[in-house]
Amino acid sequence: MNANKTSKLISTIQFLVSSFLTILLIAGFILAYTQRGTEGLKLLLGSVYPEIAIILGSFIPVLVLRIKHRSQVAEGYLLPLFLLFLSLQTTRMFPHLLRFSDYNIISYNDITILGRFFFMASYTVLLFASIQNMKNVSTSRTGVNVSFSLVACLIVSYIVPRSSVPFQSGVHETVFNFLVLIILLSAVLTYLVSFLSDKETYHLNRFFTFLFISLGDFLIITNQGNQPVLLAGTVLFIIGAVMLSAVSPKGY
Repeated sequence: MNANKTSKLISTIQFLVSSFLTILLIAGFILAYTQRGTEGLKLLLGSVYPEIAIILGSFIPVLVLRIKHRSQVAEGYLLPLFLLFLSLQTTRMFPHLLRFSDYNIISYNDITILGRFFFMASYTVLLFASIQNMKNVSTSRTGVNVSFSLVACLIVSYIVPRSSVPFQSGVHETVFNFLVLIILLSAVLTYLVSFLSDKETYHLNRFFTFLFISLGDFLIITNQGNQPVLLAGTVLFIIGAVMLSAVSPKGY
């Protein structure tokens, strides 16, 4: 399967995932209003507005890419996968959506493992995407390397001990988040290194775009309950998503 077909397939999956998450959000708000009225709506919105921003901010760029059919750049087929994993991070909002119901379709333990995996996988994929722009770097085995790396992310996400208190960050969670931060910064800085080596504005734009998206997402995921930080992360993420949606002549 060539890069263009892969990009379209992943964007289709992204559409289905985003649609499913949107339906869950709508159902959650309807249930919140049924149980608690406008107070329930405000309570739920205050808990999941960062996730709403991530869902929309990761879906709209993929939709633009799908319509424009632009994926000629080196990392074009990996960026939709990065955005897909970003949107899947929002599975962490399930407990908030189910707080007004008697249903418990997924355990906290499972949510933690999946959330960690999608979190680490997002920036592992972005790192490989950024490496595509480095000169004298072989990209022939990128697909295989990405696959093995994603398996490694899943293993790490599972074996790292989990806190028994929902959304409370312990020592192990802090170490895990620091590891993700290293991967994140490595990915973003690779775009800066690419710009310094060839002085191509495209790479500088990519550096700022993914800097905003990544730091915004990192603040959202690692600071659950801290409203000022969550708000700052949401704003940064939206800025980055808007920048990414403004497709350059070279495409994604």
